[in-house]
Amino acid sequence: MEYIKIGYITNTLGINGELKVEPLTSDVGRFGVLESCYINMGKHRKKVRLERYRRYKKKHVIVKFEGLDDIASVERFKGRYMEIDMENAVRLPEGHYFIFQLLGCRVYTSQGDDLGQVVEVLQPGGNDVYVVKSPAGEVLIPALKDVVREIDIENKTIRVDLPEGLLE
Repeated sequence: MEYIKIGYITNTLGINGELKVEPLTSDVGRFGVLESCYINMGKHRKKVRLERYRRYKKKHVIVKFEGLDDIASVERFKGRYMEIDMENAVRLPEGHYFIFQLLGCRVYTSQGDDLGQVVEVLQPGGNDVYVVKSPAGEVLIPALKDVVREIDIENKTIRVDLPEGLLE
């Protein structure tokens, strides 16, 4: 089964079993509809039910899991990831992908040239940028419809038409 990281547990908060979480999702409200999730414990995952959540400052949320009512019962989760299975993932519109699905994809030009592998997706603002590692170094490819022609997640390939001068 495939899992998606939705949060990184940075610390405990107080003594009543609350945890401070750095969200790894662009939709923090997603925590409000989440019934359960998994804590990745390394060799196994622990399924937990979400009792409540609230926003905390600008970049964090506070979560409380059912039945874990004191600091001693949640301290072991510090430094762990909250995950959901793909079945419970948000449904994206057609032609949209999770970043983790793009990582590792081989990128080819329409002429069949292998440009390398996607190692990072930058989100600077107007459009995403795929960072492709090639033998010659990094290539930054704007994720625009007239550049990215085809994404095949199943085969982990992306076909692009590069703008003039991008590789120079």
